[in-house]
Order: sequence, then C-alpha cells, then structure tokens
Amino acid sequence: MEFKDILSISGMPGLFELVSTKNNGIIVKSLEDGTSQFISSRIQGVSPLDNISVYLKQEETIELKKILRDMMNKENELTMPNAKDDPAALKDYFKKVEPEYDEEKVHVSDMKKMIKWYHLLKQHNLIPAEEEKTEEKETEKTGVEAEEGEKTEA
Repeated sequence: MEFKDILSISGMPGLFELVSTKNNGIIVKSLEDGTSQFISSRIQGVSPLDNISVYLKQEETIELKKILRDMMNKENELTMPNAKDDPAALKDYFKKVEPEYDEEKVHVSDMKKMIKWYHLLKQHNLIPAEEEKTEEKETEKTGVEAEEGEKTEA
C-alpha cells in the first residue's frame, strides 16, 4: 500500500485504504478494523493524505508526510502527547516538531487528528520514508549509466 492510497474521509473517524474506484464513488477499507465499505463521492469529501499540507507562517505550507516523518524522527527525544491531552501540551509538542507552524490556522483539533493518524500509520508501518535521498541516488545512477553508455559507443 502506498501513502497516496491512504485516505481521510470527511465525517468519518480514522484512515482508509483505497481498494477500488467506481463511477459514483470508491470502495475503502478501514485501517483500524479492516472493514470495507462504499463511499459516495457525492456525499463525502475524500482527501488522500498525500495531498494534505499543514500551514506554516508566511503563507507557506509543509506536506503532512514531512510532519509525520519529523514526528517519527523526534520520537526518541520528545514525548508525544496523547490526542486527549490538554491543548497547551499539544501546541508545545507541535512547536518542537515544526517550529514554523501557523498557530492561528493549525487548530488543536488538527493536532489531535495528526497524532491519531501518526499512531495508526506507525502501527501499519505506513509512514513514508525520506524521498529526497532516493531521488538523488536514482539521478546519480542515471548519470553514471549515461556516461558508461557514451564510452561504449565511442
């Protein structure tokens, strides 16, 4: 399962895996209990986690997957609050994870949701790995292959 296939559905708690698409909706499977169901595209809003961003100061945004990676990388040094902890603890935690988050636009309910999602994604080993490093390696390989190809042709 890829990160782009994990969905948040408006009005429904938890996260879902995209199973299949239909003309009038999608079939999803809950990551929490594994049940499958049809979701009408006319009734509910569906957002792939890959398309979700978090507001930063200066009208910028950061991808949710980057926040999730930062949460995972700082798990040993920071104590992650429970989603039901008081708002001050949640705000303090997110300030340490992403100091530039916009305190006016990112609400406590958003923080609670990100913590719940983090635990669910970690449980299923779905937190995306660093992509920048793998892209650089692929570029380097392509560059080396092109050089080798040129040498054999000459």
